[in-house]
Amino acid sequence: MSRDQAFQRADDERFVQRLRALLGADVVTEGEDLAYYGSDRCKGGWPVAPGAIALPRTIEQVQAIVRACSEARVAIVPSGGRTGLTGAATAINGELVVSLERLSEILEVDGPSRLLRCQAGATVQAVQDAAAAQGLVYPVDFAAKGSAQIGGSIATNAGGVKVIRHGLTRERVAGLEVVLASGERLSLGGALVKNNTGYDLRQLFIGSEGTLGLIVEATLTLTQPPAGYVVVLCSLASDAALSQLFARLRASSLVLSAFECFDRGCVDQVVAHRGVDQAGPLEQLGPMQVLIEVEHGADGHESTQDALMELLGEAQEADELLDAVVAQTQTQAQELWAWREDISESLHAHTPHKADVAVPVREITRFMSRWREAVAASLPELEALCFGHVGDGNLHLNLLRPDDMDLDEFLGHCHAFDPIMYALVREFQGSVSAEHGIGLLKREYLGHTRSATEIDAMRAIKRIFDPLGILNPEKVFL
Repeated sequence: MSRDQAFQRADDERFVQRLRALLGADVVTEGEDLAYYGSDRCKGGWPVAPGAIALPRTIEQVQAIVRACSEARVAIVPSGGRTGLTGAATAINGELVVSLERLSEILEVDGPSRLLRCQAGATVQAVQDAAAAQGLVYPVDFAAKGSAQIGGSIATNAGGVKVIRHGLTRERVAGLEVVLASGERLSLGGALVKNNTGYDLRQLFIGSEGTLGLIVEATLTLTQPPAGYVVVLCSLASDAALSQLFARLRASSLVLSAFECFDRGCVDQVVAHRGVDQAGPLEQLGPMQVLIEVEHGADGHESTQDALMELLGEAQEADELLDAVVAQTQTQAQELWAWREDISESLHAHTPHKADVAVPVREITRFMSRWREAVAASLPELEALCFGHVGDGNLHLNLLRPDDMDLDEFLGHCHAFDPIMYALVREFQGSVSAEHGIGLLKREYLGHTRSATEIDAMRAIKRIFDPLGILNPEKVFL
């Protein structure tokens, strides 16, 4: 059965009338909003073609929408903040996009239990702010937190810059409310710390990219904030020094909360984007820079800073470290962090082709070297930039489009290179997606990381929860 035969388009007149009976004016069938809600940030060459957009305001409305879609055989693309980079939130063939942005309420913050309950459309930033108002922290943190929504971050198991200290989103989800393909509402987990009663179905929906159900509410675990941080921006003499410095920190008693790397090309792009003349506070720039954040120890800021500076001094004596600057105030710490956080925005003008991969931490510098060699051999006309999270082996690989190259030509070159890159990931026993998911972009390469038996099991789980296949079809699996 072909895709067109399997599902009715969401812009069918009778179906739209039914949606309007459920939602009133909160249905979009024409205009610029179709494209706005119909895709995420990934430009993979596929069409953006939603049939309609639904903007429910209650969970009951979500349930009614899903029931209507099930009865009419209309496919659904769940939509959060659309900050994803794999096309998982892109409608390509007349699907109904169900945006959760209007379900954005913070429902409860339980300080003693360190739990926060919110609707799926609440942004990560809103959750962090609500936690901070109670003297607590939601530690999942990444650059798009101001627009990324909790439901989407759970559906993609978002990572970010604090994974080395606090883990992925999966570790912070205590409970979920999910609307299944039948329209039934499923409650999974919640306020209980211990509940050892069979399979933990909650874990299936985390990272499922909307293919098993629509996440409408979440209960999240919070943590106590540290007394403070010491933030240092370093310039390293070589890629190899990256692993050497990380090993030094891991062998110390310092509590490392972030260890972010970015190459010299990333610095140049941020400088150009900002329109400034100098590359930040570092006097010397090597091939690789590192942003280090260390939590205060029991002895306080000064003691922690002294210990860190002693360690960096040893690295300098070993010819690993070229330069370092330590933030003396919170404002300076934010300025140092900005050199890492501004990278993605600075690359947007080049329409970069991005890859989000993971390799064993011990292999990270060797993999970067092999990747650069592969790009130089296959795509010498393209600039290749790398940044990422060293502590969890997650690298963001970027190919930049030259100003004089047509987008279609550029994407053609990049897609021709993808098999080479992902074969390299497989050789290193890595993952083709560290934190962005599979979506439309990486379906062809799922087998590089998952065995055929695993993929068959995932398909079987999909059939159980979504027997008609209406939830985010064509995503994850070919």
